[in-house]
Amino acid sequence: MKVRNKTTGITTEAKKNEDGSYGVEGVRYTKEEMTAMYVPIKESVKVAKPDDNFVHGATDMGGDIGGLAGALALCQGEFIAVKKGIEGHGYNYADINAVLSMALPITSKNGLAITQMNMSSISGDTTLTGVKTIIMHSSGGYISSEIYMPTVKTKMNSLVQMAGVNVTYLRRYGIQSALGLATTDNDGSDK
Repeated sequence: MKVRNKTTGITTEAKKNEDGSYGVEGVRYTKEEMTAMYVPIKESVKVAKPDDNFVHGATDMGGDIGGLAGALALCQGEFIAVKKGIEGHGYNYADINAVLSMALPITSKNGLAITQMNMSSISGDTTLTGVKTIIMHSSGGYISSEIYMPTVKTKMNSLVQMAGVNVTYLRRYGIQSALGLATTDNDGSDK
């Protein structure tokens, strides 16, 4: 299992021995010593068999979570609601540009970096398009979230075009969820 040293923040592997003790980098620890020195890191949990109408994913975190949490708290104290400035599909929404334009100056000022990567998978006959969002802090702490959704071609769009639509959608919601961002229908200047 993965564990993080409470003092150094370094992540390493620990092995539970038959006698209940633990081995970390060749050193044997009792259960009490292990609990005093290390924190277990939860492994990502993935849904084993999604159906065609299910959005699924996994999360993970590690490193200096305290430093990351502190920086994220500072950011959340400065964030404002993102204006829903785009009309489409019968509703208004905040596009990826609006979300990033509001968030990135604040996150970078507080030592946070955000990166997103396109992902894909096949489940049976279903193509899944996904995005992995990672928020990293300069102290080494990170939290990541991976989400997938079914992707099918339509009469008007190829499979590749629909994958692009899904990636944009998942990027926008991934950042909003990870940072705790709200959206609003106006910019607050209307009185």
